Amino acid sequence: MLKRIYHHFDEHVETYLASVALVTFSVLVVLQVIMRYVFNSPLTWSEELARFALVWFVYLAGSYAVRYQRHVKFNVLMDLLGRVTPLTQRLIRIFVFLLWFAFLAFIFYLSLESVIRQFGTGQVSPAMRMPMYLAYLAIPVGMALMGFRVVQHTVKAFIDIVKNPHAPVPPSQVEVD
Repeated sequence: MLKRIYHHFDEHVETYLASVALVTFSVLVVLQVIMRYVFNSPLTWSEELARFALVWFVYLAGSYAVRYQRHVKFNVLMDLLGRVTPLTQRLIRIFVFLLWFAFLAFIFYLSLESVIRQFGTGQVSPAMRMPMYLAYLAIPVGMALMGFRVVQHTVKAFIDIVKNPHAPVPPSQVEVD
């Protein structure tokens, strides 16, 4: 039972969170348009909240893209190496994952410092008076989720090397489990 719950959460966490952010953004934009042009009485807070929801959506959707490897990538070199030596391609893939994780960890660190600084200043947003660190928190949360997904892909790549070091790798292989 617990394993099934974990698997469901692992499979859909980004989908649920990003969907909430996108629906919030969409509803607020439509509401703002209706209030402004139909009732001639624009809301002061809706544009700001919509902007924050969009920022959260971008970082959560980034994690979704990592989960399903739907991000922009250049596979020409990997595909060429895969034809020559599959083991080399697999090793390069792991190296790329490790570099990617290092980048995400670095951005996580910098963004966490920014959140802590924002928390310390007590700065609030102009319209809603919401603490600004809540908006900035989207970056480290997104980086942590993306980092988790990169670790998952790295582990799968290591397992692939152990099980099939010399088996041919299909061009532009996409892992979806």
